[in-house]
Amino acid sequence: MKKSENPDKLPMGKFLAWKTRDISAGTMNVIVIGYLTIFCTDTLGMNAALVGTLLMVSKIFDGIPDLFAGYLIDNTRTKWGKARPYELSVIGLWICTVLLFFTSPAWSSTVKTIWIFVMYTMVFSIFNTLLNANQSPYMIRAFSNNQRVIAKVSSYGGIISMAGIMGVSISFPLLMAKLAVSTVGWRALILIYAIPMAVLGIMRFFFVKEDSSVDAGTSERVHFREIAKMLKRNKYCLIYALISGLYQLSTGFGAGTYYFTYIIGDISKFSIVNLCSIVLLPIMLFFPLMMKKIKVADLFSIFSGIAVIGYIIVFFGNKNFSVVLAGVLLTTLLNLPLGYLGTLVVMQLASYNEELGLPRMESSSSVVAGFVSKIGAGVGAGLCGILLGASGFLSSTSGNGVIQPESAVMMIRCLYSILPGICAVLIIFLSVVLRKMEKELGMKN
Repeated sequence: MKKSENPDKLPMGKFLAWKTRDISAGTMNVIVIGYLTIFCTDTLGMNAALVGTLLMVSKIFDGIPDLFAGYLIDNTRTKWGKARPYELSVIGLWICTVLLFFTSPAWSSTVKTIWIFVMYTMVFSIFNTLLNANQSPYMIRAFSNNQRVIAKVSSYGGIISMAGIMGVSISFPLLMAKLAVSTVGWRALILIYAIPMAVLGIMRFFFVKEDSSVDAGTSERVHFREIAKMLKRNKYCLIYALISGLYQLSTGFGAGTYYFTYIIGDISKFSIVNLCSIVLLPIMLFFPLMMKKIKVADLFSIFSGIAVIGYIIVFFGNKNFSVVLAGVLLTTLLNLPLGYLGTLVVMQLASYNEELGLPRMESSSSVVAGFVSKIGAGVGAGLCGILLGASGFLSSTSGNGVIQPESAVMMIRCLYSILPGICAVLIIFLSVVLRKMEKELGMKN
């Protein structure tokens, strides 16, 4: 067989085009999840508990469109394919993200509250929901349902995504320290990222087509009763959803900006943490080889265990930047398998659905995990605000010169280490259960 005929070869052009939207959507997550709360409390002067409650309520509402998104995509048939048309949602995603940070501190408390809720809900409940729901079915069809190729896209692509997102994670705090000292500065800061990322994010739609042969002979519609059967009979769908939810809960706390502002005392050092995380990228190169001997669920367990150690180090590191840095690097390892190997689990869930006599329902399987993930992220953001408010955190319209009470300082430490560490421990136990699915499907090491 000629090299050009190798079905397991990963086309470089398609691969790079595929990653454009991942970087774009990932950038939005970094900005909104990481900085919206502190923007609301330290620039808009909103009460931390109120902000947390708003985000939590929005995420709970978020679950409703999630369930319909999977049904919608599983039943879509267009000349562009099943999932590809929904890539256009990235445009709406960035428009609403910009509007979110264009909230004015001069508005009344009621107007600010309504505006933040509506824009945040549009970002995550509508546009991000459609992008999350189309990710796995689009990938499966873009790369012809070839698990070896998809494993390469997920692993090697994780390097591209992390590098791109890390560039944002490094640069944003630096620019934030210089620009985000006023409402006008925040607006300029968001536009610096939003405009190029919106353009980059739409590239996948134009350059990556679906392989129509994947759907050959499977044109029947998926009904809600079949989705209900999947939830009842495929326990692993719910197990993976809980894993995803706990992972998003741990990242949803979003306490890093508070930690480096009020514990370390220098938000710009948050960039150093993200910069040092680059050393972890080469690990992704070994994932395809590791997966020949280690099951995906086992990778979840291993990296979660390492993260637990990291969270312990962060807590006891307290104000010592070097120790905290070492701990954060270990916690970041959790992002590698859980953030980039999800499509492989969705493929297994779809195969298990077929074993149960059900349609594959890749999108619906993915959406169940996405639904719980969003609930987890919302609960994390909500708990961050609510717990900070309960601990006596002091909001302001400037964010400068505020001395937080010791109770608030301790809460920030817990939100950045203890609570996400508990999530990682729970992920370990759930991953042990998920491993049984791979064994039942006859996937030998």
